[in-house]
Amino acid sequence: MKPKKTAEELVQMLHDEKGIQFHLISEEQAVECFSQRNNYLRTASYRKNYPKHIAGPNAGKYIHLEFAYLTELSTLDFYLRELLLQMCIDVEHDLKVSLLRELEENTSEDGYAIVRDFLAQYPEILAAIERKTDASFTGELIEKYFAVCSVFPAQSPQAYLSTRIYDVDCPMWVLEELIGFGEFLRMYRFYAERNPQFTPLLHQRVLNPVKSLRNACAHNNCLLNALSRTSTTRPSPEISAFIASLDNISAGERRSKLTSRPMFEIVCLLYAYNKIVSPSVKKRRIKQLTEFVNGRMQRHIDYFEGPEGNKLIATSFEFLKKVVDKLN
Repeated sequence: MKPKKTAEELVQMLHDEKGIQFHLISEEQAVECFSQRNNYLRTASYRKNYPKHIAGPNAGKYIHLEFAYLTELSTLDFYLRELLLQMCIDVEHDLKVSLLRELEENTSEDGYAIVRDFLAQYPEILAAIERKTDASFTGELIEKYFAVCSVFPAQSPQAYLSTRIYDVDCPMWVLEELIGFGEFLRMYRFYAERNPQFTPLLHQRVLNPVKSLRNACAHNNCLLNALSRTSTTRPSPEISAFIASLDNISAGERRSKLTSRPMFEIVCLLYAYNKIVSPSVKKRRIKQLTEFVNGRMQRHIDYFEGPEGNKLIATSFEFLKKVVDKLN
């Protein structure tokens, strides 16, 4: 077991055991960072982007890694996650609107039978709705469109145990308000399989990475600490064609960066965003993202460029900038 350490001990460990340097941010400032602004686990996680000495007196220590580089990556990650989460929500919203528009024009669906069949096929989603009956934003909808009863333990009938749904009379436009993005994507696929004449706006091979990215952003997971993490999933034809259509990105750069899981998921989001989000919303959000990649992301780009920089990070940022710049 790793023993609990104070902020001072953590900074000392980074310096002595990991070889991290404190020329740009002092050790005292690093202690204050761990005590007041961010925790060790998150900040230190970005060191995975850096190589270590493999031999000699510094074997096992990081090469040319300043603590300031870690805090800069953490800050950029925070701003990027904020923007990407809003963009994921925009994609989710427009997908839901498009599915309801399709349902409205489909004379073979009343919007109710498909929900009953969907929840019968995915009882775990019905169970998730049961757990939301006490929630302030969903409780009234659930009580209105589902038959709900309280279940009490036999040995103690006075004690409230749980809520169960025993009948469903819910239309699809209400169900959309009760389920998460991943559950909605199941509904989206279920509708398409049930109605072969419907052509989905985006394939699941694009939407699933967007879902993964949305979950990461919503749960405040770090994105930029795993730039070297390669994906076993090959980019789909539409994603490869999307990047190939950008004349500022070479074929080698495309192949290299789309194997990075974080970059791949971000590109899937940008592709989806460009395809389906309404022009007015897209214009505003892409403007915000453009200002970030050309502004705040460039403020300390010297940390990563140059002979003693980090090629992985510098080229990843350059790739992202090239893609975003072409979306305007």
